[in-house]
Amino acid sequence: MLVGNSTFEWVLIQSYIYYFRYLGLLCILYFYLALSIGGVRVIAHPASIVIEAIGAIEILWYLFWFLPYRHYLQSRRAEFPSPSSRAQRKALFTKALVVNTDAKLYMMGWMCGAHLDEIRRENIKDWLLWALFDREGPPGYDDAELEEYVSQMEEKHGWTIEPGRGPAKPLRLNFDRLDISHRSLMYYLVLGQLDFTTTISLQLLGFKFYRQPRSAFFKSFPLRPMTLLAPSQSAAPNFSYFFRPHKSTKHRPIVLAHGVGIGLIAYLPLIMLLPKDVGILAIEFLPVSSRITTSLPLAIDMQREFGDIIVQQDLKGFVFMGHSYGTFLTNQFLKSPLLASRMHSIVLLDPVALLLHLPDVAYNFTQRAPVAAGDWELWYAARSEPNIAFTLGRCFCWREHVIWREDLLSRKTTVILGEKDIIVPAPSVASYLTRGDLDAHWEDHERWKTTCSWDSWTGSGLEIVFLEGYDHGQAFLSPTMLPKVVDVVKKHSEIGFGIK
Repeated sequence: MLVGNSTFEWVLIQSYIYYFRYLGLLCILYFYLALSIGGVRVIAHPASIVIEAIGAIEILWYLFWFLPYRHYLQSRRAEFPSPSSRAQRKALFTKALVVNTDAKLYMMGWMCGAHLDEIRRENIKDWLLWALFDREGPPGYDDAELEEYVSQMEEKHGWTIEPGRGPAKPLRLNFDRLDISHRSLMYYLVLGQLDFTTTISLQLLGFKFYRQPRSAFFKSFPLRPMTLLAPSQSAAPNFSYFFRPHKSTKHRPIVLAHGVGIGLIAYLPLIMLLPKDVGILAIEFLPVSSRITTSLPLAIDMQREFGDIIVQQDLKGFVFMGHSYGTFLTNQFLKSPLLASRMHSIVLLDPVALLLHLPDVAYNFTQRAPVAAGDWELWYAARSEPNIAFTLGRCFCWREHVIWREDLLSRKTTVILGEKDIIVPAPSVASYLTRGDLDAHWEDHERWKTTCSWDSWTGSGLEIVFLEGYDHGQAFLSPTMLPKVVDVVKKHSEIGFGIK
């Protein structure tokens, strides 16, 4: 997170949220106070007229855009890939059951913290219908298969699950009501300016912008002039990207997949520290970049479009670097014969795609009540932004993006984790990657501080770097940590490092 958890930072993030949520009301309040105290003379002042005009525009924006748009997003049905077969569902369930130490705690997490006495067989079946079948109840003709899974859970973990339905409510990401909060028009205009600044900065750094079709110009807000002006078009109609040609004879090119937030601007310091002759392909994911735009395509379509982009630039032997949401793309690259054959190694920072069968990531991102400053930042900057909430809540299929340990053993992989990550269950991920289980204890924390540190990192096989005291995304903000992250990426990209 960009902020820590001090009282000052809590006040700062709350002020930021109130300003961009209630700018229209604040302007109306100013009008009322100015009229009450100074009369017509004050509200007729040019500065007051500007504030009052902003207030009127913001109120109209809320009434005629936000409210209808929120209703539209809430009413959209979830989009899923082709249904999986029974054999595929059983294999996935069995794998998830094996990578699990306590079925009771597991189900309590997926039931949003409900007590065991509130969880019955029908509650678990409701959850399984979402997790494995991509649909809502009633079980119908799938009941026999569902009963098999519940019985398998009982046998594996020695838990007698009572029949019937209890008061517990399962977390079903794609069917639950979206948590959407208002953003002022000013918020999007500021983002538009940041987007323009990012484009100019990347071009000065030697990047070329590959736009979406010009017909997509009015499908994204804030409007992006480069969608009209850039001469080169992306081979993937749903994705624009920036590309710096690869000139180095000592390094491999890099493919960067960014996280949820405001796009590539947060990655400029990282890009600036990488060698200037190293080719970088930075794919943009506008639906998770606080834009008003169309949703991302299904995973199988994304995989095809990524392949088109890689072929368009003829990238071979590249290093894939995913941060946070960008780690969801790892599975798409590994499952594609074309992409997998061209991917040399992997660097994952704050990986949300690992252990997706556990409730932690889904709960922390969609259900966890914000308390500290970092929680509030996550809630407003990502979780409750309309398009981000819709993309993850209606267009995301966990089984298409989950990464398993064995998936990462096929090539050199480095996973960088923050010990205090408020989204990712960092200790469980570290234990899973180092030992293959989830039994993390305090002794492991102490050991990881030395055996999984920058000093012990060699870049051989599957390794983790465990950042003591760091939260989600804070490695990018630290003037001491960011150069070390860059060193890891540079080492992976060196010709002669790892598999040739």
